[in-house]
Amino acid sequence: MNKNIKKLEKLLEHWAEHNDSHRESFEKWKDIAEQENLNTVAEYLEKAIEMIDKSSDYLRKAHDEMS
Repeated sequence: MNKNIKKLEKLLEHWAEHNDSHRESFEKWKDIAEQENLNTVAEYLEKAIEMIDKSSDYLRKAHDEMS
């Protein structure tokens, strides 16, 4: 396996994990927005959470494809 392929495989895993940490933060702040009756903000954060979940899924699928 060449150097670029190894690096890409590690990056895909890292990016998915990095997304997971952002997701946790988004979820926390979505809950706070809901508590503060910032319902539209909470809805946008929920959409962002859905998108970051999709992104992580694609990154993991790409990683799995390399295995």
